[in-house]
Amino acid sequence: MDFNIVTLEIASHIIHFDYYDQIVSGIANQTTGASEEQIKIRNKSREHLSEFFSGDDFFDSKDQLRPLYELSSVITTKIKIMKSKDVHALIEKLEKDAKKMKKLYKALSKKEQDADVH
Repeated sequence: MDFNIVTLEIASHIIHFDYYDQIVSGIANQTTGASEEQIKIRNKSREHLSEFFSGDDFFDSKDQLRPLYELSSVITTKIKIMKSKDVHALIEKLEKDAKKMKKLYKALSKKEQDADVH
């Protein structure tokens, strides 16, 4: 297992999730506030991170994602001691979380565009 490639893949999923989460928050703030679906997806993603990276926080005190160099050092350190199947399970979970948040973003942005038309 190439730790650099795996670290980048994990970090990429975390970053994609956070990016869509921030956009969804912006859309939700303009309309009705954070949706239950967003909160549910966010909590599940944080649960997945804490399951594999217990004791490590990927977010700062302002709930902003830490810089990539900090993420990569935490990720690399942990995956070096994890079993390969656990690493693959983590990647799958993070990928699914990012896809769910992206899907929510697309649904909200479509709803927002439809509302602007009418």
